[in-house]
Amino acid sequence: MIGPSEYILVGLILFIIGISGVILRRNIIFILISLEVAVNGIFLVFFGAGLKWGALSHAMILILIAIAAVEAAVGLALAIAVFRTVKNVNSDELSKLKS
Repeated sequence: MIGPSEYILVGLILFIIGISGVILRRNIIFILISLEVAVNGIFLVFFGAGLKWGALSHAMILILIAIAAVEAAVGLALAIAVFRTVKNVNSDELSKLKS
């Protein structure tokens, strides 16, 4: 049987992988994917905590999933807007938007 500590450990590993992807990648799409991996790691940590502390964290997970869906939609809309303007989704090219 898998205990809460295993869920928390895997969630922290996913969070670290996601944050490292956000820091190391230059493509906006890959940054958004890495951010979603990090958020899913946080969900898994809350789920593992919910096994130990009760149903309050499960309700919080449902709210966070809705917020993550909105975040993904807004992020993809911004990526499309940047692509239409700059014709590139490289985050280094975003300095061209200043002028």
